[in-house]
Amino acid sequence: MTRRFALLFPILVVVVVTLAAPLYVLEAKSRQFLPAGSVDVAALVPPPPAKDSASFKEQMAVVLWLQRTRTPAQVEFVRKNLDIGRFTPLLGDALLKVDGIRLKRTIDSVIDEVRADYDAIKAKYDVPRPSVVNKDVKPVSEPRPVAAYPSGHAIRAVVYARLLAEIFPSRKEALMELARQVGYGRVIAGVHYPMDVLTGQRLGNAFADVIVKQRAFADAVENIRTARPAVVGRK
Repeated sequence: MTRRFALLFPILVVVVVTLAAPLYVLEAKSRQFLPAGSVDVAALVPPPPAKDSASFKEQMAVVLWLQRTRTPAQVEFVRKNLDIGRFTPLLGDALLKVDGIRLKRTIDSVIDEVRADYDAIKAKYDVPRPSVVNKDVKPVSEPRPVAAYPSGHAIRAVVYARLLAEIFPSRKEALMELARQVGYGRVIAGVHYPMDVLTGQRLGNAFADVIVKQRAFADAVENIRTARPAVVGRK
């Protein structure tokens, strides 16, 4: 048995390496827009205040005040999903001049990389959601079952806006304003503290600063702008 295994071992190694190779390629490809370690997340996300501190109680007070004063229009706003479709109405006819399919695929790939980075820092600090700390908080919607700090919505909203602004520069102001409102809306919704949003916006800008400098992103933008636009219904 030992001799047989020794004879088969080189073959097994080749098979394992061959099967694993696509996984390594996929991992490398998945980090083409935001190289690992390219943003010093720890430096941008300071430790949050302790739950029994005056600072944390102030954060909770803001959440409760916004809950008491939120309007039906605000509730409707914060219930909307956050994806690229949240921003496309701001692009108008300019969206018809690019390849929308490539645009969505590129932005979705970037967001996947961004999410992987910020989920790690969320897990590090593990700050509970407002409704977990205080039962008087009634969130508008159920948040992801991950920690609150920093806000993933605030991060992604800024990244969406910044990257779309690279492709549609004339819409930058409107895109960034929507990103800010999406972030603030997370406090109104009762699923985040103000510190989550402010830190998330700072981190989102740091991520975007790196992403827009990557050759992979520049090439993607060029393809999005020059490729024949995909038109729904065309045969």
